[in-house]
Amino acid sequence: MIQANAIWFVLVAPVIIRIVGHWLPEEVYMMAVGVLAARSGSPREAALLLGAAFCGHLVTDQVVYAGGVWLRPRLGRFPRVAQRLERVTGRLEHSRTALIAFVPGRVLPLGRGAWLAACGIAGIRWLRFLAVDVIALVAHVSLWCGLGWWMAQDLGRLQGSADLIRIVTVWAVTLLLAAIVAVVFWKRRDSWRPRLQRAMGRMGWGADVPGGGEDS
Repeated sequence: MIQANAIWFVLVAPVIIRIVGHWLPEEVYMMAVGVLAARSGSPREAALLLGAAFCGHLVTDQVVYAGGVWLRPRLGRFPRVAQRLERVTGRLEHSRTALIAFVPGRVLPLGRGAWLAACGIAGIRWLRFLAVDVIALVAHVSLWCGLGWWMAQDLGRLQGSADLIRIVTVWAVTLLLAAIVAVVFWKRRDSWRPRLQRAMGRMGWGADVPGGGEDS
């Protein structure tokens, strides 16, 4: 028989996960809930655990969305950001399919926190966001808790999955940061090429940087 404290922990854990980020992977937590549900004493207890996980995520998602709404007028003070927000808002408000991309972004570890806040920043109406969020959470709970239920008879699989998710997350973040640095470096290539040419000239190399003009 599950304890009341377990229900409360499952209910509030999404808030903790959202604060500490992927150092406590959400997928591992959901699979653990699936294991507990599979090993509970009755279908009622299993339903309580899964319902607590669903409700905890639903409330947490609304808080993150509200944070995006709070940020919207403050980001709008910057003209370039405000113009981009208007374009994103118009696209999401007038396209029935644009917001559907939120579902895989919420279910999979694809920056779900950024998706949630972006919906608020872009000005998505709350009822529309809530409807899509409920669909995404149904898929989220079904996938990850269902996977944990399937792994309930072999906890070694759960540990292996946790290690794999952590490794994939670290590599994904590393590659994303590298891509951002590469893009920034490429956009500013016209400013660093003359400096690089002068530095090479002072070292006596005398080689031109590919794609750059002659140094005066």
